[in-house]
Amino acid sequence: MKPSPLTPETIEALWLTAEALADVAAARSLPLFRSPRLRAANKATLGFDPVTQADRDAEAAMRTYLAINRPADGVHGEEFGSTPGTSGLTWVLDPIDGTRAFISGATTWGTLIAVDAGQGPVLGLIDQPYVGERFMG
Repeated sequence: MKPSPLTPETIEALWLTAEALADVAAARSLPLFRSPRLRAANKATLGFDPVTQADRDAEAAMRTYLAINRPADGVHGEEFGSTPGTSGLTWVLDPIDGTRAFISGATTWGTLIAVDAGQGPVLGLIDQPYVGERFMG
């Protein structure tokens, strides 16, 4: 049986990383929120599943941060799918949850970040950068 990667030091490092990821995502999404430069596309074959450049830029920036700071961890993101890791930990990223709200200028969107240790999530973070609220558990 593989030993648990979740020491108190690891958990603290994961929290710090999650907060850094939220900051990285906010730096990419906020400049496009309520901006005339914002463009949306439909990624669904049937129906409407919107995506914006802010979604893609925020996830790409979070992935870059993880590649530099936690290269052994896996990543599963809404926009770019899964990248396997070797640590037993997988970051689950939704750069803009509530893309329809984001597109319409409503403030009810946020960034979702979680870490899965193979048996389900071990931490989660919701960041609402426009309203300045962050929830972690």
